[in-house]
Amino acid sequence: MALALNNGKAFINGRLEAANILISNGKIEKISETPFGTRAEKEIDCRGKIILPGAIDCHVHFRCPGFEYKEDWVSGSLAALHGGATTVMDMPNTRPPTLTVKDFGEKTALAKKSAAVNFSLFMGFDGGNLQEISACQGLRAVKVYYGASTNSNAMDSPESLEKLFTLAMQKNLVVVLHAEDEAEIKKNEEKFRAEKEPAVHTKIRNDAAETNAIRVLVCLQEKIGNKLHFAHISSKKGLELIKKAKKGQFGRAITCEATPNHLFLDSKAYKKMGNLVKCNPSIKSSADRKALWEGLIAGDIDSVASDHAPHTLEEKKKGYWEAPSGIPGIETMLPLLIDAALRNKIAMQRVVEASSERPAEIFGWASKGFIREGFDADLVIVDPKRKFTVENARLFTKAGYSPFNGWKLKGFVEKTLVGGAVYG
Repeated sequence: MALALNNGKAFINGRLEAANILISNGKIEKISETPFGTRAEKEIDCRGKIILPGAIDCHVHFRCPGFEYKEDWVSGSLAALHGGATTVMDMPNTRPPTLTVKDFGEKTALAKKSAAVNFSLFMGFDGGNLQEISACQGLRAVKVYYGASTNSNAMDSPESLEKLFTLAMQKNLVVVLHAEDEAEIKKNEEKFRAEKEPAVHTKIRNDAAETNAIRVLVCLQEKIGNKLHFAHISSKKGLELIKKAKKGQFGRAITCEATPNHLFLDSKAYKKMGNLVKCNPSIKSSADRKALWEGLIAGDIDSVASDHAPHTLEEKKKGYWEAPSGIPGIETMLPLLIDAALRNKIAMQRVVEASSERPAEIFGWASKGFIREGFDADLVIVDPKRKFTVENARLFTKAGYSPFNGWKLKGFVEKTLVGGAVYG
């Protein structure tokens, strides 16, 4: 059945322009200046609305298998759709972790049963599974935790990483780095062991932890030339190092992302929300947040990803040292960015580039990320005039909370389309 999106403004070729979109068999069949009539069995009147490519969230933790009480592919998919994300890339730190071809296949089968969005899975690297990574079909990217994080161990052996980078170069895989130095973290944990307030997280996972790791990793990449993507950059100094590395011989193969956690929050949030904003890497100073915004606006930060990492409220209410790190965020990522664009804090072009176009290019989603004829009909219909309030009670994530609860945003995600199927 053909579907027409008539009378809207769509983000095409770098700008919003009046457009009518005909969708058939899950694809964008035609884009026209005039509305589609009898060629479509169904019509959505998009008058007064804007149409954007669906967000590609290249950093989520849907917790399945092993931690389904925190999230699963049903609740995670609903959360994604609610927030305008049509494609997700799920991290490997589940139980069991995704380290083998068998793990990858079983996890893919679980996702296929329940996912309502497009998805891809990461494999993790533990230093001893290069053959598994090499043999895995359909793999786009490998995740490395240079510093330990939730349900993952540190993998910081230069010799092992050089072998992985070489394999990634041969296989055209993206290596995604959680860039924090484990030695710096451990040193700070001992130094601040007596402190109990969640704000100590910034002292433990400080900017030195990030910069120490980045220095090592970009030096390795300079030898190999593989694709290297830095996840959740959190500090001014870390971003400066990446900007410098991008100017090197293989700098075009280096990319990075920021999260809404680090773009919209700073260290003052610990006082109000405590462990609810405890995440790895830590949320840092207002100066760091300002630098990240400047980097996103300038294009030094390639993409925005949610690092959607849900935990239960009971877990988060534990003491600082016991509470897990991670913040749910897939439902609010695109709405926060749209709101910022509509309030002229950032160009809508940069929002679309960072949330859709660049993730598609970095991770090889060949028919996604853009509104073009022949591309997948993964779209978001937004009412730019409608204001709404983020409310915990209305979230679809099993976590049931957001650090942005109570925030008033402009630009409501009215409908999300995945392969032409309409949700909302």
